[in-house]
Amino acid sequence: LEDAVTDVVARHESLRTVFPAVDGVPHQRVLDADEARTGLPVHETTEAGLPALMAAARDRRFDLATDLPLRADLFALAPDEHVLHLVLHHIAGDGWSL
Repeated sequence: LEDAVTDVVARHESLRTVFPAVDGVPHQRVLDADEARTGLPVHETTEAGLPALMAAARDRRFDLATDLPLRADLFALAPDEHVLHLVLHHIAGDGWSL
């Protein structure tokens, strides 16, 4: 699953773009696919604990100077039940794009 998310990021420049500042002015920097691995942390939880963890993942701020505009988390409810949670910053996608 982590490889699948990484593959999607590698295929879309907007998902592997960061915005570091040079002399106080942000500029666009498209990372090579090898640099743009999102990772896929796995969080053990219960169905009751899932909403709070998803809200915390949703509310975590992006640092666009260094963070990719896509974040992925996998919540493990049981050995055979998981929830994939994706958060996309509006700089990389908006309602019209989706």
